[in-house]
Amino acid sequence: MPIIRDYVSTDLNSLYAIALATGDCGSDASRQFHGAELLGHVYAAPYAIFEPELALVIEDSHEVAGYCLGALDTRVFERLLNLRWWPALQQRYPLTPVGGSHERLIGDADIIQMIHHPSRSPSWLVKAYPSHLHINLLPRLKGRGHGRSLLTAWYGRCQAMGSTGFHLGVDPRNTPAIGFYEAMGLDSLFSPSTTAPDNALWLGARFAH
Repeated sequence: MPIIRDYVSTDLNSLYAIALATGDCGSDASRQFHGAELLGHVYAAPYAIFEPELALVIEDSHEVAGYCLGALDTRVFERLLNLRWWPALQQRYPLTPVGGSHERLIGDADIIQMIHHPSRSPSWLVKAYPSHLHINLLPRLKGRGHGRSLLTAWYGRCQAMGSTGFHLGVDPRNTPAIGFYEAMGLDSLFSPSTTAPDNALWLGARFAH
């Protein structure tokens, strides 16, 4: 029976592997990247490294097969990464490939753009839902209630740390994930402005205190 436990530093390689194996709307994204670590650099590793208190993993008889990672205060986390995470990656992955580098796939180029121009959660969203998370499970754990258990455990941890609410972004094409979040009670969130919509579908929930 899979167990949910706190992240430890020896899990980091597993987080990178899961990020890639689930990076195409929950499916394997490895064919979209030459750089196998790129997705993990953005969506997994910095959470585990800088906010391990909000990093949970689920482990079965084989290995770590899923994670739920988050940031308690999104704006503080964004500033921290600007100081201590992105600069080294920006040097490692220049926007323009240097001589001798292999041709980049579209996935590599998109993530490298994000490394050089990190995204920020919209202000209207962070004000009401200050925390945020990423959750991914390998296919062998899906559809068996493990995602619900993992996310519920993360809810409890985040609320205990003082959060008033959290948000997440999901690709609008990822209908299984959207259905899962809605079944977990998350609300679809929309900007109060009339500006162009975000590329992500935002969902979230507030904690009662």
